[in-house]
Amino acid sequence: MSCIKCKKDLPEGAAFCPWCGKKQAFSPRRKSRRPNKTGTVYKKSGNRARPWVASRSGVTVGYFETKKEALEALERVSGKRLTDRYNMTFSQVYDGWKKEHFEEVGDTTIAQYKRAYDVAAPLHDRLFRELRTPDFQAVLDAQKDLAKSTVEKFKQLFTSMSDWAIREEIIETNFASYAKAKGADSKPHQPFTAEEIEKIKAEGSETARIVLMLLATGMRISELFDLPLADYHKDYVIGGEKSEEGRERIIPIREEGREHFAYFAAKAKVMLLDGYTGNKNAPNFRKRNYYSLLDRLGIDRNKTPHSTRTTYATRAVDEGLSPAVAQKVLGHADFDTTQKYYNKPDAESLVSAVTAAAQKEKPKDTKGRHKRQRQ
Repeated sequence: MSCIKCKKDLPEGAAFCPWCGKKQAFSPRRKSRRPNKTGTVYKKSGNRARPWVASRSGVTVGYFETKKEALEALERVSGKRLTDRYNMTFSQVYDGWKKEHFEEVGDTTIAQYKRAYDVAAPLHDRLFRELRTPDFQAVLDAQKDLAKSTVEKFKQLFTSMSDWAIREEIIETNFASYAKAKGADSKPHQPFTAEEIEKIKAEGSETARIVLMLLATGMRISELFDLPLADYHKDYVIGGEKSEEGRERIIPIREEGREHFAYFAAKAKVMLLDGYTGNKNAPNFRKRNYYSLLDRLGIDRNKTPHSTRTTYATRAVDEGLSPAVAQKVLGHADFDTTQKYYNKPDAESLVSAVTAAAQKEKPKDTKGRHKRQRQ
């Protein structure tokens, strides 16, 4: 062994060179440290598929196969504020999102969101920041046998949750918005015929009265059952749900439906339908009272409760109500939705309308006619 400085031979095991005095022990090179507050990378013991851990400010950024991947992950979150929310799962994001959102929607919409959450069970324990468009697409594709409108509601939950997660700095991109809602085309709701409406009027039960109230306002069942007595004003009510345009809207009551509103108002205490002896829960009313009424009257069950809205819109157009006004009464956010509720007229009614317009006489100018005759 020779001196590391003067290169002379050294006695075996010498710590210092006897000629130049140089210390011979080699100090191991100190490992470089990352700058403060930029995070750390370390390796966990044991046989693991992803042993390398990247963390910052006490928040785990992720687990990786190699140290390089862990360092790259730290670089990606550089400058981003990290909290415990960064590692929220799908279920945790849903819980945070619903605390705010459920205060803004009605019971029917809440039920739809809960169903969408249940459908997304494969995502519940996944970190929300790791979800990408294919993950959301797989959930939607598994439901493609349902009506397209239903699958679109599932997607609506995912996109709304993603918007919330962006606001909370959990993610940067709404990947759910790029997913496609595939499903069977919904069948249009068939309006009630004049003969069927007469059958309902003649039946005379309280359930029939409620159906006639729906026909007279175009309200949803849930909107009617959630209507406080204080919002009833004899010839109109103030209520609604779903979109911003749908809530707290003025809903005129058609003249033939006012007696039924007055009937329940006389029995009410807090809610307009307090005095109804049937099911006051909208879904139960639909299943047990509404369809039982149709069965008794021999009316096909394809006339769903939503058919009352279609009937209202169809009659409104036939009677000359402005589509813009119909949109406000029905509480639709856009006119395209309102148009879907209109019953498509048949060829005979279109031909009759055009013929009547063409045959309509213009006011006669008698003075001008006499003047031309004298000339």
